[in-house]
Amino acid sequence: MSDLILHHYKESPYAEKVRTLMGHKGIAWQSVTVPRIAPKPDLTALTGGYRKVPVLQRGADIFCDTRLICAEIERLHPAPSAAAAQGHFGAVIEHWVDVHLFAKAVAYTFGRNADHLPDALLADRAALRGAPLEREALKAAVPLAEQELRRHLGWVEAGLQAPSPFVNGKHPGPGDFNLYATVWFAVQGRFDLTPFPALSTWFGRMQGMGHGQRADSTPEAAMAIAAESRPRPLTYESQLPDASGLELGQMVCVTPELLGHGTSVRGELVGIDGERVSLLVLSERCGALHVHFPRQGYRLMAA
Repeated sequence: MSDLILHHYKESPYAEKVRTLMGHKGIAWQSVTVPRIAPKPDLTALTGGYRKVPVLQRGADIFCDTRLICAEIERLHPAPSAAAAQGHFGAVIEHWVDVHLFAKAVAYTFGRNADHLPDALLADRAALRGAPLEREALKAAVPLAEQELRRHLGWVEAGLQAPSPFVNGKHPGPGDFNLYATVWFAVQGRFDLTPFPALSTWFGRMQGMGHGQRADSTPEAAMAIAAESRPRPLTYESQLPDASGLELGQMVCVTPELLGHGTSVRGELVGIDGERVSLLVLSERCGALHVHFPRQGYRLMAA
């Protein structure tokens, strides 16, 4: 049985990004379904308080955020490649999707489905935002969100006229998987790709990768695996002094910069470099864990 355990739910576009990467690589993984809204006691027992989805588990090592999750999968399963290709702007596309395009897809999809979204879901997402999320305001935002989506996806359509089958070139890369998950989410909101034939062809190519070899599991089984395991030796040498001024052994907090209210993780800083940070978290239910985050998109400060 695979030691890769993905904690996710089916409607999550970020989870779809990782599931499709699993499909591209044809690898086996265990699936644990997480509630869409808080409380998520099983997930936060594994992460030290982080509640966003997806989360990748390998024994007592917990990887948060799809950027780091995908990097870990690529490290473990380098073939077929999903690495950024030289001569292409895959990493730039990945960042552009995160910072600009994804918010437009969310505004469109939530607005189109506002009358069908449960009150509890809206309240949960408002709590994450730290700002109200009103049903009527969501519906009113749809025309502008759709207009902006069409303009931005028109840029992608023009770029996909090149002979390469993927944004990344001959094989898909970080930009492809990030872009696919965002377009996938907009399509769930009934966004029409018909005016974008090159994008539609690319989307079908990405969707055809499937989700790999999935085996359903349970939160209880995942936590038992974490409790029976020990964190692996860190795979990087910490490069200190770090620009943050923090030192190994110090108690720190990590908080997402976006949708981060109530999701801080506190632990001992055991690894840090320019790409990621690792905390030793002592969980009452799972024992000692290494919880890993990317540096980009997260605030790191002394606890």
